[in-house]
Formats: sequence, structure tokens, C-alpha cells
Amino acid sequence: MEMVRLIYVSRMTDMCEMEDIHDILKKSRTNNAAKNITGILCYDPIYFLQCLEGPKKEVNSLYRNILRDDRHSDVLLLEYKDIEERSFGNWTMAFIKSSEIDPETLLAFTKGEKFDPYALGSERAGDFLVAIAAQERKRLDTQR
Repeated sequence: MEMVRLIYVSRMTDMCEMEDIHDILKKSRTNNAAKNITGILCYDPIYFLQCLEGPKKEVNSLYRNILRDDRHSDVLLLEYKDIEERSFGNWTMAFIKSSEIDPETLLAFTKGEKFDPYALGSERAGDFLVAIAAQERKRLDTQR
């Protein structure tokens, strides 16, 4: 199976509320499981930063839907590449609010304490998402 990783950033439009985010997560986790897609979504009241991994056809189809979704504007593709293995294989869609990101992690990847995923660039965006996923795994492990 040919797998790809796609990372994009977008701005939220006024049409997107927190209630929409919870609805998106619920639906995407169900749909992604059926389509063998995994990934992570970093949410901020202004931005979305998301990585999708899985079969090329399925990831491409999902990204086309995102491009047409009126809750997103200024969508920018940061990375699209073939992969051998997943970085987020255990999650149909991990979800992290920017306010929950460890300040040291944020400072390591940004020019300040403000979350601006457009400033990350392609390579740093992937590394940033892996770092915050590790932070989330650690947090979840301590809750057990």
C-alpha cells in the first residue's frame, strides 16, 4: 500500500466554533478509522495545523474536502511525501489545543510564545507535531 504524509496549515473562519471542532473530531475519528488514516490536529483559536497519514488516495480525497470546507481559509500545504511508516499510527486523530503545548516545546520551534504554524515551514512543522504528540502521549500515560 502506497502511504503518504500530508501536513497543512489553515486559518479558521468565523464559521467555525468550538462545537464544530468537537463535531469534526468525532466524525473524522470514525471516518479515518474506516479509511486507514491517522494523524494529529493542533488547534488554536486562529489556526489549524494538521498531519494526515495513510493511503495516498484516501489522504488526497480528505485534503480535497478540507480545501472545499468553508471553515478553513488560507490553506497552505507544508508537506506531502511518501512514507514507509507512520508517525501517528496509534491515533485516528490526535487533538491538541495550542494552549496545552508545553511552553518549552513551543519556544523550541517558534520565535516566541505565540503559536503561528505558518512560520514553521515544512520540516519544522513535522518535527513540531511529533514533539507535541510525544508530549500528549506522556500526559496520557500519567493519567493511567
